[in-house]
Amino acid sequence: MKREIRRISIFDEFQCAGQRCSINCCQGWKIPINHDVYMKYLHEKGLFGTKLRIFLKRGEQTASFRSPFGRCPFWGNDRLCSIQKKHGENYMPAVCVQFPRQLYNLSFFCEETLYLACPEAVKLFLECAYSDKPFEYHIIEGVPEYEVNTTNDDKNFLNYLVKSRAELTAMLRDGMRFDSMAILGYGRDAQSACLNMATADGGLPSPIDYSSGECFTIGIEEINKLFFEGFYHPNLRVISNFLYKLCKKYIREVGILGRLNPGAAGRKLRALQDGLYQKLPGLDKMLNRYFEYYLLTNFLDIYEDYSFTRCLRYGIVKTKMVMLFLALYAENKGSIDREEIAKIIAVYERRAPQMKDALKKL
Repeated sequence: MKREIRRISIFDEFQCAGQRCSINCCQGWKIPINHDVYMKYLHEKGLFGTKLRIFLKRGEQTASFRSPFGRCPFWGNDRLCSIQKKHGENYMPAVCVQFPRQLYNLSFFCEETLYLACPEAVKLFLECAYSDKPFEYHIIEGVPEYEVNTTNDDKNFLNYLVKSRAELTAMLRDGMRFDSMAILGYGRDAQSACLNMATADGGLPSPIDYSSGECFTIGIEEINKLFFEGFYHPNLRVISNFLYKLCKKYIREVGILGRLNPGAAGRKLRALQDGLYQKLPGLDKMLNRYFEYYLLTNFLDIYEDYSFTRCLRYGIVKTKMVMLFLALYAENKGSIDREEIAKIIAVYERRAPQMKDALKKL
Protein backbone atom coordinates (compact mmCIF):
# COMPACT_ATOMS: atom_id res chain seq x y z
CA MET A 1 0.00 0.00 0.00
CA LYS A 2 1.27 3.46 -0.87
CA ARG A 3 2.31 5.71 1.97
CA GLU A 4 3.43 9.29 2.34
CA ILE A 5 7.20 9.11 2.83
CA ARG A 6 8.84 12.08 4.52
CA ARG A 7 12.55 12.13 3.69
CA ILE A 8 15.04 14.37 5.52
CA SER A 9 16.67 16.89 3.18
CA ILE A 10 20.20 15.41 3.42
CA PHE A 11 19.00 11.83 2.82
CA ASP A 12 19.49 11.65 -0.94
CA GLU A 13 22.87 13.37 -0.75
CA PHE A 14 24.44 10.50 1.19
CA GLN A 15 27.10 8.43 -0.54
CA CYS A 16 29.07 5.67 1.14
CA ALA A 17 32.83 6.34 1.13
CA GLY A 18 33.56 2.60 0.96
CA GLN A 19 37.20 1.71 1.54
CA ARG A 20 38.02 5.41 2.08
CA CYS A 21 35.85 5.58 5.22
CA SER A 22 37.73 6.57 8.37
CA ILE A 23 35.18 4.92 10.71
CA ASN A 24 34.05 1.86 8.80
CA CYS A 25 30.63 0.44 9.71
CA CYS A 26 32.04 -3.12 9.52
CA GLN A 27 33.75 -2.57 12.90
CA GLY A 28 32.32 -2.49 16.40
CA TRP A 29 28.81 -3.79 15.68
CA LYS A 30 26.80 -6.91 16.30
CA ILE A 31 25.44 -7.56 12.80
CA PRO A 32 21.85 -8.92 12.85
CA ILE A 33 20.79 -11.03 9.89
CA ASN A 34 17.22 -10.96 8.61
CA HIS A 35 15.41 -14.26 7.94
CA ASP A 36 15.50 -14.26 4.13
CA VAL A 37 19.24 -13.60 4.03
CA TYR A 38 19.83 -16.15 6.79
CA MET A 39 18.13 -18.83 4.69
CA LYS A 40 20.30 -17.90 1.68
CA TYR A 41 23.40 -18.34 3.82
CA LEU A 42 22.25 -21.75 5.04
CA HIS A 43 21.96 -22.99 1.45
CA GLU A 44 25.04 -21.32 -0.03
CA LYS A 45 27.32 -23.93 -1.56
CA GLY A 46 31.07 -24.33 -1.69
CA LEU A 47 33.83 -22.90 0.48
CA PHE A 48 32.12 -19.51 0.74
CA GLY A 49 28.95 -21.18 2.05
CA THR A 50 30.99 -23.07 4.64
CA LYS A 51 32.57 -19.83 5.81
CA LEU A 52 29.16 -18.16 6.04
CA ARG A 53 27.80 -20.95 8.24
CA ILE A 54 30.90 -21.01 10.45
CA PHE A 55 30.33 -17.40 11.41
CA LEU A 56 26.52 -17.60 11.73
CA LYS A 57 25.16 -17.48 15.26
CA ARG A 58 21.49 -18.18 15.90
CA GLY A 59 19.92 -16.51 18.94
CA GLU A 60 16.45 -16.96 20.38
CA GLN A 61 14.96 -14.26 18.17
CA THR A 62 17.56 -13.19 15.61
CA ALA A 63 20.64 -14.49 13.88
CA SER A 64 23.90 -12.59 13.67
CA PHE A 65 27.52 -12.91 12.63
CA ARG A 66 30.11 -13.78 15.22
CA SER A 67 32.43 -10.79 15.31
CA PRO A 68 36.01 -11.81 16.14
CA PHE A 69 38.28 -8.89 16.99
CA GLY A 70 35.30 -6.51 16.98
CA ARG A 71 34.82 -6.57 13.19
CA CYS A 72 32.67 -8.34 10.63
CA PRO A 73 34.40 -11.54 9.47
CA PHE A 74 33.56 -10.65 5.86
CA TRP A 75 35.26 -7.25 5.94
CA GLY A 76 38.28 -7.80 3.72
CA ASN A 77 41.82 -6.48 3.83
CA ASP A 78 40.82 -4.12 1.02
CA ARG A 79 38.29 -2.58 3.47
CA LEU A 80 35.36 -3.80 1.35
CA CYS A 81 32.60 -6.36 2.00
CA SER A 82 33.48 -9.76 0.51
CA ILE A 83 29.79 -10.76 0.50
CA GLN A 84 28.86 -7.76 -1.63
CA LYS A 85 31.82 -8.34 -3.94
CA LYS A 86 30.82 -11.97 -4.55
CA HIS A 87 27.01 -11.77 -4.71
CA GLY A 88 25.98 -8.11 -4.70
CA GLU A 89 23.99 -5.94 -2.31
CA ASN A 90 20.92 -8.22 -2.22
CA TYR A 91 22.97 -10.91 -0.49
CA MET A 92 24.03 -8.66 2.37
CA PRO A 93 22.18 -8.42 5.73
CA ALA A 94 19.45 -5.77 5.50
CA VAL A 95 21.04 -3.65 8.22
CA CYS A 96 24.27 -3.42 6.18
CA VAL A 97 22.39 -2.29 3.08
CA GLN A 98 20.35 0.22 5.07
CA PHE A 99 23.03 1.83 7.28
CA PRO A 100 23.19 4.76 8.01
CA ARG A 101 19.65 5.26 6.76
CA GLN A 102 16.93 5.17 9.43
CA LEU A 103 13.60 4.00 8.06
CA TYR A 104 10.65 4.58 10.37
CA ASN A 105 7.21 3.30 9.36
CA LEU A 106 4.54 4.88 11.55
CA SER A 107 1.68 3.28 9.58
CA PHE A 108 0.06 6.64 8.72
CA PHE A 109 3.31 7.82 7.08
CA CYS A 110 7.02 6.97 7.00
CA GLU A 111 10.08 9.03 7.86
CA GLU A 112 13.52 8.41 6.38
CA THR A 113 16.58 10.01 7.96
CA LEU A 114 20.33 9.48 8.35
CA TYR A 115 21.91 8.12 11.51
CA LEU A 116 24.90 10.24 12.55
CA ALA A 117 26.98 7.17 13.43
CA CYS A 118 28.45 7.42 9.91
CA PRO A 119 31.08 10.14 9.28
CA GLU A 120 29.74 10.82 5.78
CA ALA A 121 26.28 11.46 7.26
CA VAL A 122 27.83 13.74 9.88
CA LYS A 123 29.60 15.73 7.16
CA LEU A 124 26.23 16.36 5.50
CA PHE A 125 24.81 17.39 8.88
CA LEU A 126 27.72 19.77 9.52
CA GLU A 127 27.41 21.35 6.09
CA CYS A 128 23.80 22.27 6.88
CA ALA A 129 24.59 23.29 10.46
CA TYR A 130 27.39 25.70 9.59
CA SER A 131 25.73 27.17 6.50
CA ASP A 132 22.48 27.61 8.43
CA LYS A 133 20.47 25.52 5.98
CA PRO A 134 17.22 24.11 7.40
CA PHE A 135 16.68 20.41 7.84
CA GLU A 136 13.41 19.78 6.05
CA TYR A 137 11.29 16.75 5.26
CA HIS A 138 10.63 16.35 1.55
CA ILE A 139 7.42 14.45 0.90
CA ILE A 140 7.13 11.72 -1.72
CA GLU A 141 4.69 8.85 -2.17
CA GLY A 142 5.70 5.22 -2.38
CA VAL A 143 5.37 1.70 -1.07
CA PRO A 144 7.76 1.19 1.88
CA GLU A 145 9.72 -2.05 1.86
CA TYR A 146 10.12 -1.99 5.64
CA GLU A 147 7.61 -3.00 8.29
CA VAL A 148 5.57 -0.83 10.65
CA ASN A 149 7.69 0.13 13.68
CA THR A 150 4.94 0.96 16.17
CA THR A 151 1.98 -0.61 17.92
CA ASN A 152 0.23 2.74 18.43
CA ASP A 153 -2.69 3.74 16.20
CA ASP A 154 -3.61 7.10 17.76
CA LYS A 155 -3.38 9.38 14.73
CA ASN A 156 -4.36 12.50 16.71
CA PHE A 157 -1.49 11.98 19.14
CA LEU A 158 0.95 11.39 16.28
CA ASN A 159 -0.18 14.62 14.61
CA TYR A 160 0.29 16.42 17.93
CA LEU A 161 3.87 15.12 18.18
CA VAL A 162 4.68 16.24 14.64
CA LYS A 163 3.29 19.71 15.38
CA SER A 164 5.15 19.95 18.71
CA ARG A 165 8.40 18.86 17.09
CA ALA A 166 8.03 21.60 14.47
CA GLU A 167 7.42 24.16 17.23
CA LEU A 168 10.45 23.01 19.23
CA THR A 169 12.80 23.11 16.26
CA ALA A 170 11.52 26.55 15.27
CA MET A 171 12.17 27.79 18.82
CA LEU A 172 15.71 26.45 18.65
CA ARG A 173 16.31 28.20 15.35
CA ASP A 174 14.96 31.43 16.87
CA GLY A 175 17.58 31.42 19.62
CA MET A 176 16.42 29.13 22.45
CA ARG A 177 19.35 27.07 23.77
CA PHE A 178 19.25 23.30 23.39
CA ASP A 179 19.48 22.91 27.19
CA SER A 180 16.83 25.44 28.14
CA MET A 181 14.72 24.37 31.10
CA ALA A 182 11.73 25.44 29.00
CA ILE A 183 12.18 22.25 26.96
CA LEU A 184 12.10 20.05 30.04
CA GLY A 185 9.23 22.04 31.52
CA TYR A 186 7.19 21.38 28.40
CA GLY A 187 8.15 17.69 28.46
CA ARG A 188 7.14 17.32 32.10
CA ASP A 189 3.71 18.87 31.53
CA ALA A 190 3.08 16.97 28.28
CA GLN A 191 3.91 13.67 29.95
CA SER A 192 1.71 14.51 32.92
CA ALA A 193 -1.15 15.35 30.58
CA CYS A 194 -0.71 12.00 28.82
CA LEU A 195 -0.80 10.15 32.14
CA ASN A 196 -4.02 11.99 32.93
CA MET A 197 -5.48 10.79 29.61
CA ALA A 198 -5.61 14.24 28.02
CA THR A 199 -6.42 14.37 24.32
CA ALA A 200 -4.46 16.03 21.54
CA ASP A 201 -7.51 18.18 20.81
CA GLY A 202 -7.30 20.27 23.94
CA GLY A 203 -5.47 18.72 26.86
CA LEU A 204 -1.87 18.60 25.71
CA PRO A 205 0.40 21.67 26.02
CA SER A 206 2.24 23.49 23.25
CA PRO A 207 6.02 24.10 23.49
CA ILE A 208 5.53 27.73 22.41
CA ASP A 209 3.90 28.48 25.77
CA TYR A 210 7.19 27.79 27.60
CA SER A 211 10.22 30.01 28.08
CA SER A 212 13.14 30.04 30.51
CA GLY A 213 16.55 31.66 30.74
CA GLU A 214 17.75 28.84 32.97
CA CYS A 215 19.79 25.98 31.52
CA PHE A 216 19.77 22.32 32.51
CA THR A 217 23.12 21.58 34.18
CA ILE A 218 24.86 18.34 35.06
CA GLY A 219 27.79 18.28 37.46
CA ILE A 220 30.88 16.11 37.63
CA GLU A 221 29.14 13.41 39.70
CA GLU A 222 26.38 13.07 37.12
CA ILE A 223 28.85 13.09 34.23
CA ASN A 224 30.91 10.37 35.92
CA LYS A 225 27.80 8.28 36.40
CA LEU A 226 26.85 8.62 32.75
CA PHE A 227 30.40 7.84 31.72
CA PHE A 228 31.29 4.93 34.01
CA GLU A 229 27.85 3.32 34.33
CA GLY A 230 26.78 3.75 30.72
CA PHE A 231 29.18 5.01 28.12
CA TYR A 232 32.55 3.50 28.96
CA HIS A 233 33.50 -0.16 28.67
CA PRO A 234 36.99 -1.71 28.47
CA ASN A 235 35.94 -3.52 25.28
CA LEU A 236 35.96 -0.16 23.51
CA ARG A 237 39.65 -0.83 22.96
CA VAL A 238 38.64 -3.57 20.51
CA ILE A 239 35.51 -1.89 19.14
CA SER A 240 37.00 1.58 18.55
CA ASN A 241 40.54 2.32 19.66
CA PHE A 242 40.03 5.99 18.72
CA LEU A 243 37.08 6.35 21.12
CA TYR A 244 38.86 4.23 23.75
CA LYS A 245 41.78 6.69 23.81
CA LEU A 246 39.40 9.61 24.35
CA CYS A 247 37.74 7.71 27.19
CA LYS A 248 41.08 6.96 28.84
CA LYS A 249 41.97 10.64 28.59
CA TYR A 250 38.73 11.51 30.39
CA ILE A 251 39.44 8.93 33.09
CA ARG A 252 43.01 10.18 33.66
CA GLU A 253 42.30 13.90 33.60
CA VAL A 254 38.73 14.23 34.89
CA GLY A 255 37.02 10.99 35.95
CA ILE A 256 39.32 9.89 38.77
CA LEU A 257 39.79 13.50 39.89
CA GLY A 258 36.00 13.81 40.08
CA ARG A 259 35.89 11.10 42.72
CA LEU A 260 38.71 12.60 44.76
CA ASN A 261 38.16 16.32 44.29
CA PRO A 262 34.89 17.26 42.52
CA GLY A 263 35.70 20.96 42.63
CA ALA A 264 39.00 20.54 40.81
CA ALA A 265 37.36 18.21 38.28
CA GLY A 266 34.65 20.80 37.65
CA ARG A 267 37.29 23.45 36.98
CA LYS A 268 39.04 21.08 34.57
CA LEU A 269 35.78 20.53 32.69
CA ARG A 270 35.20 24.27 32.40
CA ALA A 271 38.75 24.76 31.11
CA LEU A 272 38.19 22.06 28.48
CA GLN A 273 34.95 23.70 27.42
CA ASP A 274 36.49 27.18 27.25
CA GLY A 275 39.32 25.83 25.09
CA LEU A 276 36.83 24.24 22.72
CA TYR A 277 34.94 27.53 22.30
CA GLN A 278 38.20 29.20 21.26
CA LYS A 279 38.83 26.56 18.59
CA LEU A 280 35.21 26.29 17.43
CA PRO A 281 33.67 29.80 17.48
CA GLY A 282 30.42 28.42 16.05
CA LEU A 283 30.10 25.78 18.77
CA ASP A 284 26.80 27.01 20.23
CA LYS A 285 25.16 26.99 16.81
CA MET A 286 26.45 23.51 16.07
CA LEU A 287 25.19 22.14 19.41
CA ASN A 288 21.77 23.69 18.85
CA ARG A 289 21.63 22.14 15.37
CA TYR A 290 22.78 18.80 16.79
CA PHE A 291 19.89 18.82 19.28
CA GLU A 292 17.53 20.00 16.55
CA TYR A 293 18.56 17.04 14.40
CA TYR A 294 18.07 14.76 17.40
CA LEU A 295 14.48 15.97 17.70
CA LEU A 296 13.87 15.47 13.99
CA THR A 297 15.09 11.88 14.16
CA ASN A 298 14.04 10.79 17.67
CA PHE A 299 11.16 12.88 18.99
CA LEU A 300 8.51 10.64 17.42
CA ASP A 301 9.81 7.75 19.56
CA ILE A 302 7.43 9.24 22.13
CA TYR A 303 4.57 7.90 19.99
CA GLU A 304 5.40 4.42 21.27
CA ASP A 305 6.13 5.00 24.97
CA TYR A 306 4.75 8.51 25.81
CA SER A 307 8.04 9.33 27.61
CA PHE A 308 8.44 13.03 26.86
CA THR A 309 10.77 13.64 29.79
CA ARG A 310 13.09 10.73 29.02
CA CYS A 311 13.32 11.61 25.33
CA LEU A 312 14.01 15.30 25.84
CA ARG A 313 16.41 14.86 28.76
CA TYR A 314 18.39 12.22 26.91
CA GLY A 315 18.72 14.54 23.91
CA ILE A 316 20.01 17.37 26.10
CA VAL A 317 22.47 15.13 27.96
CA LYS A 318 23.58 13.51 24.71
CA THR A 319 24.36 16.96 23.29
CA LYS A 320 26.30 18.01 26.39
CA MET A 321 28.33 14.79 26.33
CA VAL A 322 29.27 15.14 22.65
CA MET A 323 30.67 18.56 23.56
CA LEU A 324 32.78 16.85 26.23
CA PHE A 325 34.32 14.43 23.72
CA LEU A 326 34.98 17.22 21.25
CA ALA A 327 36.70 19.16 24.04
CA LEU A 328 38.83 16.17 25.09
CA TYR A 329 40.00 15.72 21.52
CA ALA A 330 40.68 19.41 20.90
CA GLU A 331 42.56 20.16 24.13
CA ASN A 332 46.09 19.78 22.79
CA LYS A 333 45.37 20.82 19.22
CA GLY A 334 45.72 24.23 17.65
CA SER A 335 42.49 23.77 15.69
CA ILE A 336 39.88 21.15 14.84
CA ASP A 337 38.40 20.75 11.36
CA ARG A 338 35.11 19.29 10.11
CA GLU A 339 36.72 15.98 9.14
CA GLU A 340 37.83 15.53 12.76
CA ILE A 341 34.46 16.66 14.14
CA ALA A 342 32.68 14.17 11.88
CA LYS A 343 34.90 11.33 13.09
CA ILE A 344 34.33 12.18 16.77
CA ILE A 345 30.56 12.50 16.41
CA ALA A 346 30.32 9.25 14.42
CA VAL A 347 32.17 7.12 16.99
CA TYR A 348 30.34 8.87 19.83
CA GLU A 349 26.92 8.24 18.27
CA ARG A 350 27.58 4.50 18.12
CA ARG A 351 28.09 4.34 21.87
CA ALA A 352 25.81 7.13 23.16
CA PRO A 353 22.62 4.97 23.53
CA GLN A 354 24.38 3.06 26.32
CA MET A 355 23.91 6.13 28.53
CA LYS A 356 20.13 5.71 28.64
CA ASP A 357 20.18 3.22 31.51
CA ALA A 358 22.60 5.40 33.51
CA LEU A 359 20.38 8.43 32.87
CA LYS A 360 17.56 6.76 34.80
CA LYS A 361 19.75 6.86 37.94
CA LEU A 362 20.34 10.62 37.86
